[in-house]
Amino acid sequence: MLRGAEAWFTEEHRDAPVLLDSAHAVDAMMDALIAAGPLRNTAQLISLDRQTLSSGWPDHEFLVGVGAGGTFGILSYSTGDEGALIPAGAPTAPVATYMLNTHPREFLEPTEVPIDLVREAVKEFVLSGGRRPTCLEWREEPY
Repeated sequence: MLRGAEAWFTEEHRDAPVLLDSAHAVDAMMDALIAAGPLRNTAQLISLDRQTLSSGWPDHEFLVGVGAGGTFGILSYSTGDEGALIPAGAPTAPVATYMLNTHPREFLEPTEVPIDLVREAVKEFVLSGGRRPTCLEWREEPY
């Protein structure tokens, strides 16, 4: 049985992350990100179904950002084995800044995707045990 993922996207979640264990929970988080506005438009997700490193830290990170108006967003999937990945495709801007708990996270040459695809990718991540979503192609994130 899958346990889901923990999500952090507000100061309140620092000590009590939101549990994402269903498609409904993912939709509620996405709606909260859209409603939160530009200072809290990104969530950090950690799967509860993946192994941790010997240090006890997660072996991965999944970032989900919602752009202005809630019509598009950004994704970032990182593991020690695969590196940092963002959706493949033509960059939509030289730089896009998303905010995780009021801290900026810049994406160089971002590939922002329609919000429905962002939702699908997050659901796939959560419901697959933390695997990289296959509903879109990925490319190495430029630094």
